[in-house]
Parts: sequence; C-alpha cells; structure tokens
Amino acid sequence: MKKKIVITGGSGFLGCRLAYFLRNEFNLLMPTHSELNICREDAVKAYIEEHSPEAVIHCAALSNTWYCEQHAEESHRVNVQGTVRIAKACKSVGAKLVFMSSDQVYNGTPLLGPLAEDVMLEPVNVYGRHKLEAEQRTQWNLPDSVGLRLTWMYDLPDSRLRLNSNILVNLQKSFNEHSALKVATHEYRGVTYVWEVVRNIVKALALPGGIYNFGSGNLLDSHSLQLKAAEIMGLNDPAKWVLPDEHRFIEQPRNLTMDCSKIAKFGITFADSLNGIKEALRRPFRTE
Repeated sequence: MKKKIVITGGSGFLGCRLAYFLRNEFNLLMPTHSELNICREDAVKAYIEEHSPEAVIHCAALSNTWYCEQHAEESHRVNVQGTVRIAKACKSVGAKLVFMSSDQVYNGTPLLGPLAEDVMLEPVNVYGRHKLEAEQRTQWNLPDSVGLRLTWMYDLPDSRLRLNSNILVNLQKSFNEHSALKVATHEYRGVTYVWEVVRNIVKALALPGGIYNFGSGNLLDSHSLQLKAAEIMGLNDPAKWVLPDEHRFIEQPRNLTMDCSKIAKFGITFADSLNGIKEALRRPFRTE
C-alpha cells in the first residue's frame, strides 16, 4: 500500500511540482484552502485526524517578503501559527512533518561566507523573523520535525507549471523587454533549481528531526551570478543590460549564502548555483 502524504500549498510554486513528481509513488492528498485552512486550529486538527497521513510536507506559506512586511499580522498567522498548528496535528496522529523555512532567516547576519545552521540569527525583515519563530516553535512542539531552509528557487521560463519571479524568468523578461536589470554587487545568496529541491525532499522524509540548510551554495555576488546566468542562457550582450547596483547593501553586505555540509552528511547534495543553472538549461525536464 502506498504511503499517504499530505502536501499543503499544493497549488504553489514548490507544492505543485512536488505533487507532479510524487504522484505515482505515494497516495497524495492536496487539500485546498477551504478543505484545510491553516489559520484555524480546529480545521487543521480535524483534517489531519480524519486522514491520518504518514507524513505531511508543509509548503503553504506567504512567501512574498514585501507583502509580509506590509501585512505582518497576516504573515504571523500563516507562517508561524499555521506551521505550529500543522505540527501539533502531526503529533496527534504520529505523522512525520517536513516544513519549509527560508534563507531569509540569515538576512541581517553580519558574517560573510557560507553560513551554517547554528550561527547567531537576527533577521531584519518580517518574513525572516517569522520563519525563524516558526522553526523554533515547531521544533519545540514536534522535535522530530524537519525544517528545510530553502534558497530562492527557479524553474525554466518555459515551464508549464506555475512560475514565480525567479532569476531566469527575470533575466528573460528584461531581455525580451529591452529593459535594464540592476543587481546588487554587495549581496550574496544561493539560487536553486526547484527540481533539485523536489527530488531531495523525498530523501528529507527520512531525516532525523532538526533544521537543515537545503539548497545550492554560491560564492559569487548577485550581480556576477546573474551576469553569468544571462550568458549561459545565450542572452546577447548581458553586460549592457545586467547592470551593477553598487550602492544597495553597501553599509553591510547582505549574505544569505548557506553552508549545506550538515545535509550532505545524509547524502543530500545540491549543485552550486552557477553549475545548477548550467545543468538546468542543459538537460531540462521538459514535462515540468
């Protein structure tokens, strides 16, 4: 009998790809918002207890950082309280929980270079603070839960599944519209091919409880990375329209780069950001 797994946020960027990838391997339940409103504890408890899944992959979230900054109370209800409600319900039926966190928890850390899970964190934005609080409270309520700190993810611009505003989409859009794209030179962050994340989440179901950096590393500043990505995409003369923004984050460089050596000990690895882009464009999974 196939293992029963609930995927929350199944219509979102990550969730819909998880559903596609896992559809033949597991008995998937992908509740709509009306079927599972994570802002209501009674609804979460009733749904999980009724279906009693072996595992829950919790992708539902408000992930637009600007929106969360403007709507902090709603962000807390969804990103913190919603995740905690899922954890409590999983505990009641003995279900494994894998939930999504973010590299934004590192936003504000003054250190440079790849950051490990145990560095001191003081997120400067609402989204990062709420993701960190969600990690802490979820782990307290369900110690064997697995939290995955994700980078900015991307898919190919011609994907038939839902797209987000990602590095490849943004580059293609700027090129098509003949518009300049200004990118910070004092920012460092990884970007990850979403299908690498999807494939590795299956392995994450077997991880011991804890928080894990989960994505591609990167040692390039954001401008250099996007310039090279545009070259790999074959977009003409990127130096003329992928322009350096040398003022943003000049007082304190923004570093969201993650050290993923902890997850590598469990056999879960990712290509670094630039090589990941090369591989995504070289051998795309065209049914995506």
